[in-house]
Amino acid sequence: MPKLTAASDQPTPTAPQRPGDLAGPTPTEDHRGDHEFGELLATFRELQAALSAAAPPIGLMGQLRRELRSATERLAEFRVPEQERYSQRNEMEGRGSPVLIPFAVEELSERYMAVGVEFTDAHLGGNAAVHGGIIPLLFDDLMGKFTRNNGQGVSRTAFLNVNYGKVTPLYRPLRAEVSIDRMEGRKTWITGGLLDGEELLADADALFVRLLPGQP
Repeated sequence: MPKLTAASDQPTPTAPQRPGDLAGPTPTEDHRGDHEFGELLATFRELQAALSAAAPPIGLMGQLRRELRSATERLAEFRVPEQERYSQRNEMEGRGSPVLIPFAVEELSERYMAVGVEFTDAHLGGNAAVHGGIIPLLFDDLMGKFTRNNGQGVSRTAFLNVNYGKVTPLYRPLRAEVSIDRMEGRKTWITGGLLDGEELLADADALFVRLLPGQP
């Protein structure tokens, strides 16, 4: 795998963008729904982190469960087909999904992207370290998004290899980098790294294959 270079060797940073957005204008009134859903999603992620770190009294747990059940039932009334869901809008933070890790694009060129990311208690594995399964999820999302936005369209992961060098900490601003090594027809080979300053925490290499018309 090509060695990831320091940030100073990479392309000049682009203008600040919305988290998870590779391109596009600042939200306008036409994007109010996206904005409101983004705020709702951010609040939900705060809830995930708070729940993961809490040991509330039994009485409060029952009260919160009822409140969350009520909110769940209200949302269920507005279930829509996949293509109509806010959570599937690619321009939104983490694709609008509460499962994916939100990030903010810091640098972007034709073959390289760097983003800022920070993990919370919702991602805890143990001993103040990020769960090992979260790291591949981050790489897969970043690589797939970058591949799609570089002309390949929607692609599927053929393989994803992750090497863990050091423990990934919680609540610390980190940097994730991905770079396209080569593209041949429907195939895209891509590598990435997760860094704490200049220290490499994990690296990955993957192959993505563009879907044919009609493929799921």
